[in-house]
Amino acid sequence: MKKLLILSVLSVSMLTLGAQTADQIIERIDKNMSSDSKIIESSMTIHGKRNSRTLTSKSWSVGNKKSFTEYLSPASDKGTKLLKLENQIWIYTPSADRTIQISGHMTRQSVMGS
Repeated sequence: MKKLLILSVLSVSMLTLGAQTADQIIERIDKNMSSDSKIIESSMTIHGKRNSRTLTSKSWSVGNKKSFTEYLSPASDKGTKLLKLENQIWIYTPSADRTIQISGHMTRQSVMGS
């Protein structure tokens, strides 16, 4: 009987140590949602006046200062690449086979028709 009582007390104390508050659970979720580096595959549908089109891309980022995005579709945008390092942004367009640096005021403009 004494052993059963000791096991019960130990079990309850172990469960209490493992229990988390709602705030602790949310904090752990937030930590899992943000990371130092990310790889993201995404699609974006742009609705225009006459038609809609969907862009798919794959992006790699390290922190919020370095990122690289490659557009995978549609065929007209496939191979277009964006590189961001700190506050500088470059875009490569395969149809023109050249890289251009995007200047400060242009960073507030639409990108890829969005």
